[in-house]
Amino acid sequence: MGITGGSTVALALLDTAEGLRLHSQFASGVNLRCADHLVYVSPEPKGGACALQVDAGDVELLRTCDEWRWTGQALVGRHRNQVVEIDPAPVSYAVEPPVLPRLGEDPDRLARARATVGADSWFDTGIGREVGLPRLRAAIRCLATTASDAPAQVRSVVGMGIGLTPSADDALVGALCVLAAAGVPCTETAQEVHAWLRAAGATTDVSASYLRLAFEGAFSVPLNRTVACLAEDVPDTWLTDAVRGLSALGATSGMDAAVGVQLAWESLVPTRTAHRS
Repeated sequence: MGITGGSTVALALLDTAEGLRLHSQFASGVNLRCADHLVYVSPEPKGGACALQVDAGDVELLRTCDEWRWTGQALVGRHRNQVVEIDPAPVSYAVEPPVLPRLGEDPDRLARARATVGADSWFDTGIGREVGLPRLRAAIRCLATTASDAPAQVRSVVGMGIGLTPSADDALVGALCVLAAAGVPCTETAQEVHAWLRAAGATTDVSASYLRLAFEGAFSVPLNRTVACLAEDVPDTWLTDAVRGLSALGATSGMDAAVGVQLAWESLVPTRTAHRS
């Protein structure tokens, strides 16, 4: 019963939380706001970057109260006598990106894997391909080369696309996972984007939370698995299986993230040695 597991980030946030508020509800679970982050609580969190796993009955319990406090052992509803206890030994999973000192030389492998899976991104549609993709490519190239205008380029695409987590935001998360795995620093951009996200209202709360997590180095398990398969000695079949798992995230979110992975990989082919030296 109660909280049986979660990401290392979500479990750590509980220990620092001064309070949590019920932010949003879905058929699959709820989001609790913890300062700048949203914690997704569900019976099947799918390896989310900031997610807790609970029994279905406890999700329904969380829907009944707007404010919760963490006691170290349980979530307690502030205005109702409701308690969601943590398992004595919750199962945690890591969300840090893989370390890839050397990427494979053939970034087209990912395009082939996407074609095999047959799932589409918003960037495969007319306006996404013609308008969104060039802008996204420019922003990710600036991130990959640590260009001085990277923060401005990132801000220019945040919120672009469709969905609860807009397509460009998902793609940026995918790109940031690749860049983190390859050791490309994004610290200055992260600082500027963090401050801007608090003030701008340029995207949804859910998406802003994922972007913050990505700049902090936390990513979903399916995305980390996909990026890990960019290593040169990993069979193509493994990459295809990883992309298939990624495609299960949201309506197009997983494949939008895959586009970001692709563009970051392409951007790093000529520059990764310089970043490692």
